[in-house]
Amino acid sequence: MIPDTGSADTWLMSSSFKCLDRSHQQQDQTACNFGPSFAGNFSGGRIADEHMNISYGGGDSLNGDMGYADITVAGITVPKQQMSLVTSASIRGNGIFSGILGLGMRGLTTSYTGSDPSNDGPATAKEYAPFVETMSNKVDPLLSVAMSRDEGRSSVSFGGLPPNVTTGEFATTPIRQMSVNGGPKHYMYYGLMPDNMKVGNTETNQTWSKPAGMLVDTGTTLNYFPADVAQTINNLFVPPAEYAGDGTFAVRCDAAPPGIEIGIGGKAVRINPSSLILPETKQSYADGDYCLSGVAANAGLSILGDAFLEELLVVFDVSDKKQMKFAQRTDKTS
Repeated sequence: MIPDTGSADTWLMSSSFKCLDRSHQQQDQTACNFGPSFAGNFSGGRIADEHMNISYGGGDSLNGDMGYADITVAGITVPKQQMSLVTSASIRGNGIFSGILGLGMRGLTTSYTGSDPSNDGPATAKEYAPFVETMSNKVDPLLSVAMSRDEGRSSVSFGGLPPNVTTGEFATTPIRQMSVNGGPKHYMYYGLMPDNMKVGNTETNQTWSKPAGMLVDTGTTLNYFPADVAQTINNLFVPPAEYAGDGTFAVRCDAAPPGIEIGIGGKAVRINPSSLILPETKQSYADGDYCLSGVAANAGLSILGDAFLEELLVVFDVSDKKQMKFAQRTDKTS
């Protein structure tokens, strides 16, 4: 399962799920390319007349039954956690993961009453307590992420900080409440309001001396910024990155990335330069090897994804404090 701070629903692919294409025509399950599906059922029983309905960016969607199950992760058992077994999916996996451990807050849950997803809307939405809320009955309401390309140095910790991770000083900022379509504000995503953003030791442009809000999302690979900011940053690679379509940029795998700092809580949090070029995406051409840039353009919300989180320790405090803390890691050996 993907531990995802950008989603609050926990779900697994049911062994009988229908794999759909983007036009919602059924295909063989293998076309969806998930890992092993879940052959069991809800250990705590199915919830009658309630279902999950998620739409992701790019047109992907999931539908599923809702029920209760005991979930154990990192030695912590949360009894009767509400979750979903997916019955239909128009999303493509990577051949490894079979679901998501939703680590977002209550306002992000996507449960609806009734049995017809076409009727889903604000009037039928039904919030419930997600995993980060129910786990606080067992441990302190803290979630911490130490992410690295080195699997041995990567961990997700519940109830405290991970072992064997040393850091510099923490930068602390409140989690911002958000609203959808002008509705009431909720704690949903892990949103923050940065102080500024500096690239190459200069402000990207005047409007980003006070950037708009950003989301911190372990379920997103790249960092997404407005098109002009993303273009400015990608122009500062040496040699510059080139637009590759769909908001992404391609860059020479051996290029020199620019320095990027996000001002958070009065401190500068540096994006690790090695995270700004993704060697896993390398493709060879006549003029050299090209990789995906860690910075992409997005017309919607700005997102700090895995290309920001690598080599940081990030603490999500979902207690009454509702705050996030960021620190540069100092335990890297090479």
